[in-house]
Amino acid sequence: MSRYYELTLIIKPDIDDAGATALMERVSGFITAEGGKILKSTPWGMRRLMYPIRKFRDGRYVFNLLELDAKSVNRIESRLKLTEDIIRYLFIRADDDLDVSRLLDTPPVAEAETMAVAAPDAIAPVDAGEPAPSESPATA
Repeated sequence: MSRYYELTLIIKPDIDDAGATALMERVSGFITAEGGKILKSTPWGMRRLMYPIRKFRDGRYVFNLLELDAKSVNRIESRLKLTEDIIRYLFIRADDDLDVSRLLDTPPVAEAETMAVAAPDAIAPVDAGEPAPSESPATA
C-alpha cells in the first residue's frame, strides 16, 4: 500500500551546490529503486543547528515529499545512514488526510515571509503622556 512520507535531510555544510544536487540525485535513486517517487523537493538552504552534530554547527536542509510503500522505508533509511554527506535525517509518515494537490501547487514561501511576524491591527501605539485606557484617574 502506497503512502505519503516526509523526508527532511541535513547535508554537510561543506558540500557545494553541485555536490548537493548530486547527493539528492543519489537519494532519489534510493527512493525510485524501492518503487517510490519524489513528489516535491524543496531546498531550505543553510541553517544554524541547535547543537553540534558530528562537529558541524551548520547544515544544508532539504525537504522532500514522497510516495512509497511502507515496506520500503527501512531499506531507504539504512541507505541514508550509510551516506556520509547526510549528517541527520527525519523520515515521517504524513497524515492520512494530507491534501497533496494543495502542496504540489503552492510555490515555496520566501524565507523572509516565514520569519516575519505580523502585529495585530487592534494594537495601537500608546502616547507616553496619556494614561492607558485601563487606568482610571484616582477619585477622592
